[in-house]
Amino acid sequence: MKSLTSISWYVSRLRAMTPVEMAHRVVEKWQRATEASFFSSLEGADPGPADARVPRLPDRGSATAELRQQLAVDAVTLQQGQWQLFGWREVAVGSPPCWHRDPVCGVVIDPEQPAYRLNHRHLPDGADVRSIWEINRWTEMTRLVMHGWLNDDLDAIRTAQLWLEDWCERNAPGMGVNWTSPLEAALRLINFTWLDALIQDTPLPEEGVGPIIRETQERLAQRIVPAHAAWVWRCRSVGSSANNHLLGELAALVLTAARWPQVAAVACSTEAAWALLEAEILHQFAPDGGSREQALHYHLFAFELALQAARTVGCKAGPVYERLLHAMDFFHSAAHGKEAWDFGDNDDAQVLPSTLKRESAGAEWREWMEGKSGALQFWLGLPPALVEEEQGWRVHPDSGLVVFRKGWMARLDASALGFGNLAAHGHCDALHLSLWDGDHALLIDPGTGGYYGYPELRRELAAWTAHNGPRPPSGYRTPVRLGPFLQRRPHEVPRLELLASGALAKLTHEGLSFQRHVAVDDSGITVTDLELHGKPLTVSWIWAPECKVVKEEARTLRITRGASTWLFTVEGAGGELRSQSARVSRAYSKQETAEVWEITVAAGRLTWRVTRS
Repeated sequence: MKSLTSISWYVSRLRAMTPVEMAHRVVEKWQRATEASFFSSLEGADPGPADARVPRLPDRGSATAELRQQLAVDAVTLQQGQWQLFGWREVAVGSPPCWHRDPVCGVVIDPEQPAYRLNHRHLPDGADVRSIWEINRWTEMTRLVMHGWLNDDLDAIRTAQLWLEDWCERNAPGMGVNWTSPLEAALRLINFTWLDALIQDTPLPEEGVGPIIRETQERLAQRIVPAHAAWVWRCRSVGSSANNHLLGELAALVLTAARWPQVAAVACSTEAAWALLEAEILHQFAPDGGSREQALHYHLFAFELALQAARTVGCKAGPVYERLLHAMDFFHSAAHGKEAWDFGDNDDAQVLPSTLKRESAGAEWREWMEGKSGALQFWLGLPPALVEEEQGWRVHPDSGLVVFRKGWMARLDASALGFGNLAAHGHCDALHLSLWDGDHALLIDPGTGGYYGYPELRRELAAWTAHNGPRPPSGYRTPVRLGPFLQRRPHEVPRLELLASGALAKLTHEGLSFQRHVAVDDSGITVTDLELHGKPLTVSWIWAPECKVVKEEARTLRITRGASTWLFTVEGAGGELRSQSARVSRAYSKQETAEVWEITVAAGRLTWRVTRS
């Protein structure tokens, strides 16, 4: 059965490729097989002198005491080998870390295996490559150097250098799991660019540790920059794989070539990388600013990558600049911030450790977009333009999303499945409604769970049944998920209208026509679900884990969170509310249990309401 599934995956993956991409894959195989000689040709390559203007560093004197203190606290735990992954999971990685060990399950992947022979999608004994990659993006070393630069801690800077030297010793170019993805190398480059700039800007003594830090940094730049930049350029994503990965790869090349112009001899120039990146930004972000990946966290990730590159080249006008302003506005509109429960995939990735705290990244980015002071404003300066929170309905027609904000926050999805032929990061969430009352999440999108190391949870949380859009009682047969990042037979793009009475979304799929109307007033939310031919429909509601749900009457639930309560009522022919529990995941690999209530009505019409009690 496993071999048949594998064959099906390869066949479907080929169908997603154009003839040009198929030809490139043949070239890619040859590139992988010749990587040893490729990296040998780079030995002795010199990145040349660094441009001290890239990246633009802030004025140290403007840092707040809160930021300095948080960096100092983080530096202590990091140097003890106690790291926090994905903003929540505390793990012991060692000092220096074990770079090839999944810190969650403890499995170590052979570092002596050529990368092209490793199948990072299927690592042994349940290891998850995303968890391994998380400790190899060098954000923790950048965080240490941020602390050292701001708080005059040369020991922390020295620790970061020693860890990078250890990484280079144990991760020879082209060997091991950390050389299987160009995006991972690109994220290391972005962090190293910032790390190098901070170290070079740090006042160092003329004797003692000062010369050691200078000489070590020169060696690290020579060892890291040419190999990483040349490999990212050579192996950059193409065709159906060219999603946020390509954005990251090109953004890294923009920064790297701008700081070390001589690197263009083995990779590309800043101008060449930026020209390609401009086209990708316009391709991957819709005119209304939404990421075509249909995954809100990846939207922020892609925006941060593009922002880093745009700051580097001084992009302050034109179509790309305008598209990034729309992207910023879209995130601010669609993200709740405090209790996110984002739609689509979410692996809690960050580009740079620029927020005050990783676990509050979404809220901090929204505040930065509003022009509020904080860690992001210190590192990045003011946003290109300030975003104001609009009250009432806000429609994003190109991305298929409508949002209401005024006390309540309601987010109705009427989007395509995902981006390109793979729809890699999209979920079966058409007509799903997420609901918050103030800071409290009530009806949630269940999250992602995980990727390669969590295949069953991934399928479960991306499915129709994990979202509250109306569906046939027997379920849908499509889309078909053939792997963590491959879906076939997507649903049609729903239709979305904003009426005087509220928001209306319609989905026609597998011979059925469903529509959802959402109206909001001061007291609550009223939703009417229809199957336009009068056929039965089922709706399942997943409540936030903090919610306690009690059935008071046959069709009435009382929802309690702390001192707040709400009433949930349903109206429709036949059917009774029934409950069960379900797994949900508010952060990558984090699993919680939530209550699910479901009803099936025979006449194809259901009205339900959430009101404050």
